[in-house]
Formats: sequence, C-alpha cells, structure tokens
Amino acid sequence: MKKHVVMAAGALLAVSSLFAYNPPAGGQNLLRYSSPFALFGANSTAGGPIYDVIPSSIVTNPALSAFEQRIVLDLGGTIFLDKNKEGSGNDKGSAFQLGVTLPTRWCVPTFLAQGVFAPLQDMNLANNILFTANVAKDITDKVSVGLGVTGGGYWNDHVSDWLLAANTGVFYRHGDFFFFKDVRFAFTLMNLGKMFGSSKTTQNLGIKGTPDAENWPGIATPRGGISFLVVDTGDFKIGGSTDVASPAFQDFVLDLGVALEYTGLKFASFKLASAWEFDMREVFEDRKNLIPAVGLSVKFNMNTGASESMKKRGWQESELTVAGAWRNLYTDINAISAGAVLKLGTEDKEPPVITLWDEEN
Repeated sequence: MKKHVVMAAGALLAVSSLFAYNPPAGGQNLLRYSSPFALFGANSTAGGPIYDVIPSSIVTNPALSAFEQRIVLDLGGTIFLDKNKEGSGNDKGSAFQLGVTLPTRWCVPTFLAQGVFAPLQDMNLANNILFTANVAKDITDKVSVGLGVTGGGYWNDHVSDWLLAANTGVFYRHGDFFFFKDVRFAFTLMNLGKMFGSSKTTQNLGIKGTPDAENWPGIATPRGGISFLVVDTGDFKIGGSTDVASPAFQDFVLDLGVALEYTGLKFASFKLASAWEFDMREVFEDRKNLIPAVGLSVKFNMNTGASESMKKRGWQESELTVAGAWRNLYTDINAISAGAVLKLGTEDKEPPVITLWDEEN
C-alpha cells in the first residue's frame, strides 16, 4: 500500500511540475540570438554540419574550443523587428556579443560577453547582460571536454533577477563511417545552477501567455548531437547535424541543420547554411517557431603584413569570416544578424617531426 502511495505522489509531483513549465518564448535560446553563426548553426553540440568552432560555440558545447590553436576574436549583433506591438508596445529589440579564445599549452580558455534587449510582445525576454568563462581541454586527438560558468542579470520595468550556472560537455570526433565523412558526436549538460525567473513576479510573458514566466534557460538541460559530411570533394562539402535536448527534463527540442561550403576560389570560401528547430512545448502552447533560419558566411585569407612583430607571432596570414543571417521568430518577429570572426595566423595541420638521433652522412 505504501509503495502505491509513494508512486502516486511521485506521478502527481511530475505532472504538477510539467504543468508549471512556463519559460518565455525563446527563453531556451537566450544566449544564441546575438550572432549569425548561432542563428544558422542549428544549436549543434558537435561543431555544426560543416565543422567550424568560434568563441560563441561554447554556449552550445563547452568542449568544442579544445582543439583551437589560434587566438580568435568573435563579434556579432542582431536586431529584432516585431510587427506585434500590442501589449508590450515595443517593436524593436537588439542583441550583441564579443568573444575571445586564447589557447595556451595546457588548455583553451574562452570568454564571452553578451547583451540581449528584447522586451517584445511575442518574445518577452526583457533586458539581459550575460558573461561566460570557459575552459576546454583535449584528452586525445579525438576527444575533448569542457567546463564553463555563465552569470548575469536581467531587468524589466517591474523586477530584476540574476543567473549563475555551470555548463559541461564532451566532444568526440570519430572520423569516417561508411559513406559519411567526418562524423562527430557530442553530449552536454547545461544550466546547472540558478536560472532566471525563479519567482512568480517576473512580469515576463511565458509560453502560456501569462505574466509569470519562470525558469529559463531550462535548468539542468541535457543535449546530445551528431554531425557529419555527406559530400566532400575537397572544394565542395555538404554536411548535416541533428541535436535533441530536454530543457529542465520537461520539454523535447529537435534541431536540424544543413550546410554547403565551396572553397574552390583562391581569395575566399563560401558557406550557405540553414537551421530548423522544433520545440514541443512551444508548439503545444501555440508559440510556433518553425520557419528555418538561413545564413551566408564568407571566409577571406588576409595578409596582415610583414612586420617583425607579426612574423614573431606567426600572424603574417589570418582568416576573417563575415556572416549574415535571418530568422523568423514566433510569426511576427524578424531577427536580422551580422557578425565577423578573426582567427589570427594559420592553422598548423602538419604533425610534429620527432628525430631520435642525427643521421650520419
């Protein structure tokens, strides 16, 4: 009898917890709106359909930056245009980010600062300032792990709140598998700590349409993903990615991504990418967000000069990638984003040569 009572109580608690799930629309992706690379990156924990890692990649998987050899600077900005001014009265919002990766001999630290200002009727995220510090480390030439901490605060016309959470992840680069190329797997557990909206006085609209949004981004969110190439001719690549997540263990989110890249030109390479997301709880609450994001990025090889200081650091040549993206959010909002990533120097793809003794002539 006691066993059945305990089971019934547990089921009741689970159901009540499920019905209490009420983040604002877009709250789970709060840290992913400030960059075009994030908008069309399909929230991929495994480095995207075509592998590319930048400082803002740590908001999806803290382990991704472990294999970066160069100093990387990341700058992005987004504007939100909301056709629905009813209620909040705001028809515009914005977001920005600034990130840097600084590889060392022992690990790869990354620092990211973000601002999201979106007190919109259909995506009421208020005003946010967020900081993330992250450390990643390669365990083997195929496996890496990472640990990060995100902190910050938000405010609206009525209240304010704070966030402090740890994030962890693992990344595995398997290689070729049957006809798939560069197969990669990843798993993360994010948002381990105090999230936004723990009280009932946020005055932010949740997905249920009531001004008591709570717990976003979802606490203790597990996410797993796989990415791979289906075509790789050297100059031309087509890749895909699939990720699944369960924010706060109360939702199901599916992210799909596809990208095409052409590198046959000497002066630049081009990547066209698209991302699609299905958030089950948002769809059930009629907060549909099903139109794919699209984006284009162009990578240039730059000659940064022949000065001695540049040569000493190995920065004679660097890579500059510029990108733009568009995504429709919750029917009435258009997000337009632009950004740039600068990687100083060129990547060393040659393994070290070890000489055990000098050869005698």
